[in-house]
Amino acid sequence: MKVSDIMTKDMVIADTNDTVYDVARLMKHHNIGAVPIVTEQNKVLGMVTDRDIVMNIAKYNLDTAKTLASTIMSDNVYSVKPDADVESALQLMKKQKIRRLPVIENEFLLGMVSLGDIAVSNGYKEEISEALTEISKPAKVENI
Repeated sequence: MKVSDIMTKDMVIADTNDTVYDVARLMKHHNIGAVPIVTEQNKVLGMVTDRDIVMNIAKYNLDTAKTLASTIMSDNVYSVKPDADVESALQLMKKQKIRRLPVIENEFLLGMVSLGDIAVSNGYKEEISEALTEISKPAKVENI
């Protein structure tokens, strides 16, 4: 099965002018945990996850209404092509400990694929369990 068969095509996106607050509201409204930051031409510049928001607020005491989401985005974006097989997307998620991947072709965002998308498709029950186990392993505990 190819990523294009299961990816979400109706994506929620943000641009470089959106604030952290704007992106958090998009996440809440659409019940999602990641939003790609894109150019006007729909090229991915980075990703903002719900975790990025929480960690940066805690670390820097950010004013979410005044801070641009692009300042906290992860700009090292892992992605897959639409013709990639689902197994390779799942292995990349597992290796990089991420739950979502943008689907990009010729630098343009076409969709998103998540562990949830893979979980509801047929035949990946064991692989999903392994990926979630790997992704969910806690980091080294650090006292603050």
